[in-house]
Amino acid sequence: MKTKRLQLMIMATLFLGVNIGGASVAHGATLQNKGTVVTKKPTPKSTVSNTTVSKVNTTKKSSFRPLATKPAAKPVTITKTVSKSTATKSATTGKATMAIKPAASGTSKPTAKPAVTDEKPVVQKRATEKTATKKVVKTTDANSIQANTAVITRNKVGSVVTPTTERKENMPNVRVLLGSRSSDATVTSTANMVVLNSGNGQVSTISANRGTSIGVRGGKIAVNGKTIDSVVTLKPANSDAPFLFEGKGYRGGLTLRANNGTMMVINAVPLEDYLYGVVPQEVVPSWPAAALEAQAVAARTYALHTMEQNKGKFYDVSNSTDHQVYSGVSGESQATTNAVNKTKGIVMLYDQRPINALFHSDGGGYTEDSVNVWGSDVPYLKGVKDFSTGTSTSNWTVTTSRQALESKLNAASKGVGKLKSIQLTPLGKPGQQTYDRGVSGRIKSATFIGTSGKTTVDGDALRSILGLKSTLFDFYVNHNPAKGTGKAYHSFTGKNDTVYIKGHGWGHGLGMSQWGAAEMAKRANPGDTNYYQTILRHYYSGITLKKMY
Repeated sequence: MKTKRLQLMIMATLFLGVNIGGASVAHGATLQNKGTVVTKKPTPKSTVSNTTVSKVNTTKKSSFRPLATKPAAKPVTITKTVSKSTATKSATTGKATMAIKPAASGTSKPTAKPAVTDEKPVVQKRATEKTATKKVVKTTDANSIQANTAVITRNKVGSVVTPTTERKENMPNVRVLLGSRSSDATVTSTANMVVLNSGNGQVSTISANRGTSIGVRGGKIAVNGKTIDSVVTLKPANSDAPFLFEGKGYRGGLTLRANNGTMMVINAVPLEDYLYGVVPQEVVPSWPAAALEAQAVAARTYALHTMEQNKGKFYDVSNSTDHQVYSGVSGESQATTNAVNKTKGIVMLYDQRPINALFHSDGGGYTEDSVNVWGSDVPYLKGVKDFSTGTSTSNWTVTTSRQALESKLNAASKGVGKLKSIQLTPLGKPGQQTYDRGVSGRIKSATFIGTSGKTTVDGDALRSILGLKSTLFDFYVNHNPAKGTGKAYHSFTGKNDTVYIKGHGWGHGLGMSQWGAAEMAKRANPGDTNYYQTILRHYYSGITLKKMY
């Protein structure tokens, strides 16, 4: 029995030893693994890794292709990540840039314009971030702040700070004619500038902050007195750095072209950067956001349409009212920059092409069909109700005399002697087109009858001859419309006749009314962040909205 018990005790001891040893091994492995985990230090959330910094400084390539949207009854909110920007001092003056009053444009007068579509608003997708690599990158608060400061500094231009991610895309460049000159000019940049010849080959580099003389010499462009080529381009090495041309700041690059003894000065600039300098000149920056956003889309669309028309020419648009007023960096405003960023790449199309997005200051109660203004029937430029009210551009009166009217007709080679009468349908309610008035009531033609005959003058020519704001007007001979019943009087007495001309609106009356857009924007429901699309749908018939880049 004792032997048996001894054997059992020995076996039990061996059994327990094996299990205790196994547990020790397992526990050791666990401790070893725990030790491994502990050695991995998590990256602080407040820091930015080197990988992130690299990504910020990298330009993401994208194709210039439209993103189609489907028609819908209700607008869809555009989802877009917009980095906050802060006002900075002007790069050229050192003073805080103030909002600038709009200047008249060739397609319009200074005011905000919105565009319209029958299609559902475009939804901008957020950029998909790459998944983080498993490799842990050590970072510090110091290099994180330094990296972010560098990004902000590069984008600090004028009074607006625009994040690189908002502006860096493969968007088209627009060639803006700043003017032509025979005298030399000066160019300066805060960054080094490269000098390129007509073949886009680099000729030299100009140091930062150095005033560079440019001029034309015998059919070639000279830089600092050295003739180079018939076409020369100056580009800041840092694409985010502005340059100064004759003391005025611009983004992009400067192309100089010798042309018949003069030098054409052309600013080649990314389209969105161009809009930063255009929209504040065409609207009042304090208008509601929807009106500014509508103008941004209209200006972008107009630019793309004009670029298509001028592909074979030396430049796409001028910087004046012949196209759109453009003031470069010095004219930028934070409110309009925000409007450009929010609508980035969104364009109005008809038959899949950018429309001729015309706009004007004030519709005077009703816009006009294109066929009644320029003779061509453009399907998206149709007369619609205008919401502009109560401004000096909506209603106006000019007082003159019969003799002065005769003098102006004579100066335009339209004289008929002493005026006896004017043959013109009295201005009535809009929507009632006649042979001599359009659907809005704008004059298509008027006939002047005098002692030596009669002459018929078309509406646009008559507006120009008389120096009026629009063609939406009527004549009141010897009857002040402010005191009468509003009835027009078109017959002269032959004595000291007083002629009152009462009119409405400002501009050609085609497309979007800028003051009308501003009034519409005031009616937007709170929280409707895409109301600019409603404005555009109203003023432009049958268009679609697409994100082009």
